[in-house]
Amino acid sequence: MKRHAFVPVLLLASVVASNAPADTTDPHSFWSQKQRGWFFYEDPPEPPEEAPAPPPPEPQSQTVQTITEAPAQATPAPPQAFSAEWFRKNLPKYKDAAWDNPTVENVRAFKLLQRYAMDRSAQFADVSQLAVQIDPLLDENARRPNATYAAQALDKQAGEAKAQVLDELAQKVGVFFFYASDCDLCETQVPVLRMLESRFTVTPISVDGKDLPGNPFPGFKPDAGHARMLGVRQLPAIYLASPDGDFAPIAQGALALGDIEHRITLAAASKGWIDQRTLNRTRPLRNLDDNLSELLPAGLVEGDESGFIPPSELLQHIDRSLGRARVGGGELP
Repeated sequence: MKRHAFVPVLLLASVVASNAPADTTDPHSFWSQKQRGWFFYEDPPEPPEEAPAPPPPEPQSQTVQTITEAPAQATPAPPQAFSAEWFRKNLPKYKDAAWDNPTVENVRAFKLLQRYAMDRSAQFADVSQLAVQIDPLLDENARRPNATYAAQALDKQAGEAKAQVLDELAQKVGVFFFYASDCDLCETQVPVLRMLESRFTVTPISVDGKDLPGNPFPGFKPDAGHARMLGVRQLPAIYLASPDGDFAPIAQGALALGDIEHRITLAAASKGWIDQRTLNRTRPLRNLDDNLSELLPAGLVEGDESGFIPPSELLQHIDRSLGRARVGGGELP
């Protein structure tokens, strides 16, 4: 009797237990993993290992930082007021301001600055004249006198020297005269060639093998290729010719006698048939030997970073190169 009563009690307890709500909050419980069957007995997986933290970046070296930083640019100082640089930069601005907005104030400011510039220019002109007076290298009157009587005397001396130089050249070189029988300018050049023949030996060369109208050159020579060799492009053409076969061009076109003689002296100097001093004697100028472009060597003295040399220092180097005492500082040798 007691045993039969105990059985129903056990059955009731099992039913109650089966109907109790399952605890599914635990991820490792049987109820949350029942689809895996009996594998719920296996050990739970070990938690994953944490990845090591990355090393902190190395600090940038001071050397690299110094290289990458741009150097600070120094602001140039503005030009001094009323200096030449200040006027170059600012006078146009005052003019523009007076033009765009012509008030009494703007126009008066520009006019006063313009007056200042004109007064400074007058001062510069006066001192320039004084500098020229005390230094014959700067005084053009020392080369070509302004006085009419002195200029005429110099012209006479130069003319006599040129005639002497031409006579000496005539003993060394001759003149080749290229022409064509149908060249009108060649015909007009004949009287000039006749005057030139009084000093030089003139060889007339016909490029077409014929004489000019009137047969002025009965002993002419036909061109044997000299015109092409010398590069004659226009007639009449005049060349100096030396006995050793050297030529110097004088003109391709008609010229007056004085121009031909002047060009002959220049060509002779370029060929070395006369020296520079001899050439200078044929010019109506004096002191041509004082050529500063030849007397002052390049790289005479070094200046600052911009190449500027203080005036007093520049004058000392120039006077030393010319071998003379400083102008105004003592007697000249």
